[in-house]
Amino acid sequence: MVLTKEYIVEIAKPYIKERDIPYIYSAYERALQHLTIEQLQSLLQLAQVAIQEIGLGGKAIVSLFLYPLYIQNNISESNILNDYGEKVFGIITGLQRVQKIDTSKSKIHSENFIKLILSQADDVRVILILIAKKLYELRSIHEFAETEQIRISEEISSLYAPIAHRLGLYAIKTEMEEMSMKYLHNEMYKTIAKKLAEKKTQRDEYIQKFIEPIQKALESKELQFEIKGRPKSIYSIWNKLKKSNVSFEHIYDLFAIRIIVNSKLEDEKSDCWNVYSIVSDIYRPNPNRLRDWISSPKHSGYESLHTTVLGPENRWVEVQIRTKRMDEIAEKGYAAHWKYKEGASAVGSVSWLARIRSILENPEEESLEEDKNSRMQLYTDEIFIYTPQGDLRRLKAQATVLDFAYDIHGDIGNTCTGAKVNGKVVPIKHVLHNGDKIEILTAKSQTPKQDWLSFVVTSKARQRIKKYLKDLEYKEAEAGKEIIVRKFTQNKVKFGDDNVHKLLKFYGVKSALDLYVAASQNKLDISLLKDFFEDLNKNESEKKPITIDSQEFKEKLHKRLNAEHDNLLIIDNSVDNVDYKLSPCCNPIKGDEIFGFLSAGGGIKVHRLNCPNAMNMLEKYPYRIIKTRWTNSQSNKEFNVGIRVIGNDDLSIINNITQIISRESNIKMRSINIYSNDGNFEGRLSLYITDNHHLHKLLEKIKSIKGVHTAERFDI
Repeated sequence: MVLTKEYIVEIAKPYIKERDIPYIYSAYERALQHLTIEQLQSLLQLAQVAIQEIGLGGKAIVSLFLYPLYIQNNISESNILNDYGEKVFGIITGLQRVQKIDTSKSKIHSENFIKLILSQADDVRVILILIAKKLYELRSIHEFAETEQIRISEEISSLYAPIAHRLGLYAIKTEMEEMSMKYLHNEMYKTIAKKLAEKKTQRDEYIQKFIEPIQKALESKELQFEIKGRPKSIYSIWNKLKKSNVSFEHIYDLFAIRIIVNSKLEDEKSDCWNVYSIVSDIYRPNPNRLRDWISSPKHSGYESLHTTVLGPENRWVEVQIRTKRMDEIAEKGYAAHWKYKEGASAVGSVSWLARIRSILENPEEESLEEDKNSRMQLYTDEIFIYTPQGDLRRLKAQATVLDFAYDIHGDIGNTCTGAKVNGKVVPIKHVLHNGDKIEILTAKSQTPKQDWLSFVVTSKARQRIKKYLKDLEYKEAEAGKEIIVRKFTQNKVKFGDDNVHKLLKFYGVKSALDLYVAASQNKLDISLLKDFFEDLNKNESEKKPITIDSQEFKEKLHKRLNAEHDNLLIIDNSVDNVDYKLSPCCNPIKGDEIFGFLSAGGGIKVHRLNCPNAMNMLEKYPYRIIKTRWTNSQSNKEFNVGIRVIGNDDLSIINNITQIISRESNIKMRSINIYSNDGNFEGRLSLYITDNHHLHKLLEKIKSIKGVHTAERFDI
């Protein structure tokens, strides 16, 4: 086939920019002026290899056409710089320097050779062009004399094939190894090739027998796929013979099955793992031979799932699972990888070249890949696992058996005792890996434990464990509260917030919830309550300082009010001639015990008897206090009042409270604020209410709600 410049541009379109095309044509026309037709065809064939096999772009193609002109002095440095730019000139001079490296004097180690050419070439495209040239040379090796064939084969197999391997150019690497072996170890090559040919019919029949059930299963899933059964390369079989020290007849994996799925980019992982599930349902996999290069691709960009399964006649067969995109990358390395990236013709090409230099400069990355792959999920975000029915499930990396159980259903998680993973019984803490098939084991007696939170990793599992433990705590708190209330009743002591706070201090417990739970779990020494009640009664009987809540204060205030028989203020809507206001410091409402206080401005402020400021007014200004009471007549006046509710942090409790209020026709809600802390909530409600009789009834109804610890009035 005679190649043309138009053909080269056409096949290069995935790798070049539109503006590269005139430069390619210009360089070709210059070469046409100085080279023979045969030389020009060789350049076009080399360009074809560089584009199709490696993915080189515009500047590399231009450099290929100009390089022979530059070394023959048919084009000057200034012409190249002015017409094609510094990068093209850099590639050309880099090629000139590396071509001078003599590889025939002594056996250069591949690693040293890479370092040597990297030191001579600033642009790694020089190395890629070298690989293309050597591949083109190898394909024309039959045209050389025998001694030259040996030299070329040795150079390519020892120096260039390892570079191709490291860059993920596996198709090139395999071809270089095969062709070199053909000339360097011809007898062994022919022997293995003959044995492979002799077994071809038998091998093809076995491959067909192996893939038939897989093909049917994949078709039933309506997947678009292709299955290939191909023999291993002669070179790789020869290496296996040398390493294992066995005869050809005892090597079982002479071929591999490749399943290529046509998937959308976002479906690639799940599609590949679904195929794995289908294959492993048909043939038993060897879990130690699973290699997941999809979750963690090789540094060269290689992506694939490799597994070894026990096929017909008890023969182990390697199966490679990948998508069409992955397959192209597997053949062409980073050339194909960047072709699939958005903006590959711009930023992608720069990143590609930078990555190639990094791979070449850091050989240790390649040597670590096998070790890292043994537990790939340590380095990935997610894993793919299967139910006994073969359903694919996706979980966070490092997920345990318990995470998987909760992912199925909360009740299964709550009763999980372990699992069978790939047929082996494991505990709930067992960390799952890609491709595992899990059957959850449960027991009715099993319940979630606090320490489960220390090893689950998924948010779903954590939330469901916490909810169960919190619900359990609430139930225990209710039971514990009943125990405490019963003890208060038996000792004829009022069960209220004040005494509960004293009990908390007595036991050194932080909250009422903790107190009730401890009582329920028999962690509270109930026998000590006898001492508590004795101390409480003793303190009550002792003389106390006068406070607004004390009986002595109330008696003193009543005495003062009763002494003023002539001055009585009756609070009524019809009172127009009296300047009075309900004091905001205590917000009295109809039905409260109240008194009036003559302010300095002349008006009267109405306070509750238990107003925080009452004691100060009684002691300093007793002569200003006026006896006051509410009218007995009906009134539509509404009063603003606040109530505080404390209970278990449960949305249903709050809903019950709001429903009770909404059913009360003489109560209107102004606002509600909810605060949560350590499993409890505190609600502060601002209401409009007609009198304290309705307020007390409301508080009793709220207190009767299960999970409510306290319901009381507070000053807004």
